[in-house]
Amino acid sequence: MKLPISKLRMPEIRNVARAVVLALFVSTSLEAQGLSPQCMQIFGVMAKLWDKPFHLYMVDSAGTDARLHGGKPTVSESVFIGGAYYVKVRGKWVKSPVDVLEMRKDADVKMKTTKATCTHLRDESVNGESAAVWKVHSETEDGDSDNQIWISKSRNLALRAETYLDVGGALGKSHMVSNYVYTNVQAPAGVK
Repeated sequence: MKLPISKLRMPEIRNVARAVVLALFVSTSLEAQGLSPQCMQIFGVMAKLWDKPFHLYMVDSAGTDARLHGGKPTVSESVFIGGAYYVKVRGKWVKSPVDVLEMRKDADVKMKTTKATCTHLRDESVNGESAAVWKVHSETEDGDSDNQIWISKSRNLALRAETYLDVGGALGKSHMVSNYVYTNVQAPAGVK
């Protein structure tokens, strides 16, 4: 059953889309941006997400979410596959109205003005897989964010990301935890 977009909770879709854009805000022209070799490596890994199918599980504890959900964080799930983006909203899968090509264009535009610093913090395991943990501090016209990204040492893929973002004023600070799964990724059944 396809749920009409007008019946969806658009803030939920926008929150998930925002998280995905944060995760994918890389450009194919990284060298032109004057990024350090460390940042080029990290952003190159994140750029793979444009073309690699993945299942994303995310928890967002922003102050806005607390007000919207009775003090509870937003828990969301999405699938990015074959140039399409699917979001689970109130227990039902829908194809997102957010255009993936537009997301990529927006990410490319943001990348051109982003200043980033990348630092290797430590190595640790994520679900039994050896990973390098990187800190990425980004400054954009929309504000600053601090991220920690766990990158698989064997597959060179993002496994987990934590994003800390000051969304400003009464909205407070956002803390998003994203977990990426690359196995058995399929579009949700029956969703067009």
